[in-house]
Amino acid sequence: MDAFKKAMLLGLGTISLTKEKVEEAVDDLIKRGEVSKKERFKMVDKLLKEAERQEEELTGKISETVQKAITQIGLATKKDLEDVSNRLAEIEKRMSRDDVHL
Repeated sequence: MDAFKKAMLLGLGTISLTKEKVEEAVDDLIKRGEVSKKERFKMVDKLLKEAERQEEELTGKISETVQKAITQIGLATKKDLEDVSNRLAEIEKRMSRDDVHL
């Protein structure tokens, strides 16, 4: 069943799975006699959970790849910009305090 489930997920395009698509695919398997009606809910649930897991895994890999690319080409990150902004604000505060004492 595990190899079958993997093939099913690949065939459905796990990233774009919706509950309706999964139910439709499982209903088709029931019609062909490959899955019993009793297994329908369990199969739909397993396929949706697996699709969600794979989507999260892919999202993590994409994020990691993007972060590596940003680092490699030397782009400033949001955190870098926030740090510079905070430092600038601190410098401005110091300068305004110094101006008052002049």
